[in-house]
Amino acid sequence: MSWFKNLADTYDRVSEIAGIPDEKGNVLLPLNHTTKSNSDVCITVNSEGMFRDADQSKLTIPIPCTEDSESRSGGGIFPHPLHDEVAYLSTDEKKREKYLLQLSRWSRFHPKVEAVRKYIIKNTLIEDLQSCNIKISDKLFIRFSVEMPEDSVPNLWEDKTVAEAWQTYIKQEKSEETALCYITGLFLPIANKHPKNINTSTSNAKLVSCNDDINFTYRGRFSKSEPANMISMESSQKAHAMLKYLIATQAYRCDSQAIIAWAIDSGEVPLGLFEDSLGIYGNAIKTERDRLIEAQNEIDLDYANKLSSAIRGYGNSENLKNDNRQIAVIAVDAATTGRMAVAFYKELKENEYIERIINWHESCCWHFRSRGKTYISAPNADRIIAAVHGEPKGEGYSKIKKQSRERILSFIINGEKFSQAWLTAAVNRISNPFSYNKADGGWDFYKWESAVNTTCAIARKFYFDNKEVFDLELERTRKDRDYLYGRMLAIADRIESHARYLQDKNSENEKRPTNAVRYMSAFATKPFTTWIVIYHQLNPYIQRLNSYEVYQRELDEIMSLFEKGEYENDKPLNGKYLMGYSLQRRAFINSKNNEEETEHD
Repeated sequence: MSWFKNLADTYDRVSEIAGIPDEKGNVLLPLNHTTKSNSDVCITVNSEGMFRDADQSKLTIPIPCTEDSESRSGGGIFPHPLHDEVAYLSTDEKKREKYLLQLSRWSRFHPKVEAVRKYIIKNTLIEDLQSCNIKISDKLFIRFSVEMPEDSVPNLWEDKTVAEAWQTYIKQEKSEETALCYITGLFLPIANKHPKNINTSTSNAKLVSCNDDINFTYRGRFSKSEPANMISMESSQKAHAMLKYLIATQAYRCDSQAIIAWAIDSGEVPLGLFEDSLGIYGNAIKTERDRLIEAQNEIDLDYANKLSSAIRGYGNSENLKNDNRQIAVIAVDAATTGRMAVAFYKELKENEYIERIINWHESCCWHFRSRGKTYISAPNADRIIAAVHGEPKGEGYSKIKKQSRERILSFIINGEKFSQAWLTAAVNRISNPFSYNKADGGWDFYKWESAVNTTCAIARKFYFDNKEVFDLELERTRKDRDYLYGRMLAIADRIESHARYLQDKNSENEKRPTNAVRYMSAFATKPFTTWIVIYHQLNPYIQRLNSYEVYQRELDEIMSLFEKGEYENDKPLNGKYLMGYSLQRRAFINSKNNEEETEHD
């Protein structure tokens, strides 16, 4: 359970921030604490336990807890040590008795806790709430604030000394109940129950549990549950609190799944796993200027060098020289409402982690457009998943998305070769352009174009993994059959769209499907047969063009590159045809832009 130990170790290294909320209200829980969402009322008393005020306002706070109270449910009576429901503080005698007994045992460890005890003993809570026009309910959750002379932190959930007093009490209470902790190797008080509410999406799911004496959680290996997992209370609290904080502050989420990468020695967030290159580049240089990586007239080597420099310069460059600095990547998911599991875990040195991020972004990238600008980027995980599996439809999609994210994680972190099945699925989907529709009907050119670019990126990655490198600019001498057929399709597309533009001067013609696009599905399946059909249908458009010779010359050059018998080969095309198609279209766009710049000059 190295992941468990690493979480506990990270907690030790960042423990000074425990109990301090960040700008979004996220808190690394102190030990033996849990989170209470939307506590209802704040009761303020003085140092002698005299009532001052009751303020009804919702607030999520960290509260002291016991092993039993942290996971209480149903009919059990397990009071929280300090803040709790009205039933425990007043209205239910059995619950109140247990609450007061526990409170009395540790109130001597802190004067503010003693002030709360004095107040509760008076049993005036209901009258005090009514005097402030607060509606009474057994489930109403009360938090406490104590006003003391020369004290600047009246709220008990914000006072670190109160949390420390509770931890001191727990250590003393459990000091004689020790056993060998499997995490630390030391004899420490052992946890009988482990925290839940690690991920707010699956609040009841536990990561560690072996108290099921009916099924085979431990039966078949041990006669009792204890030997199955001997984890100290302290290690359990640290690991669970750290994981909860990491999930809250930096996880990639999908339904019940959470994926996190962190630096074990500091808890810092390393470079994002699933971001596109634009996001990483922008984060690395820490500025709004030049956030777009301009691809126009820029060779792919420039992109690779820029991205590599940006990533290597991210954070503290001295850390990259330290071979001991470790990055951990973990994916957790809840298979059921009560059980959470580690679906992926990997540790690697920071320089190795960064090299793998760089490798992914250099090999799985393509040209994208945003707000009229063109840039080179690796697509983010959700774009890849949409290209392979389509847009979200129904509840089952979240399961596909979770499994796919774990697979992409393995592509990036483990260096696993990109899936041929995924590439084939994406190519087949793109080759059916009219499956990309607008909400109000009609072909969505922009959505389709984005998916084409994403598919080209993963195609480039797939072939890179199989020792075949494709440039990010048009390779006019490449003799690959599929690549050449893709170029031809782009020329046919260009001839028709150019002729349409000359006819009515409407720049939106590019977004209308040409015959090349209409026949794309058939073309991908039988390129030779379909090309003859497409070419014959170009005649009316050719007659409108004065510059047709330019396109014909381009087609003639492509035809001369086919190996003998390859042009007539009618077998289906692979992902290379999309790269040829995309880059040929891009070459036309660049040529047009250059001509316009020359005319302007």
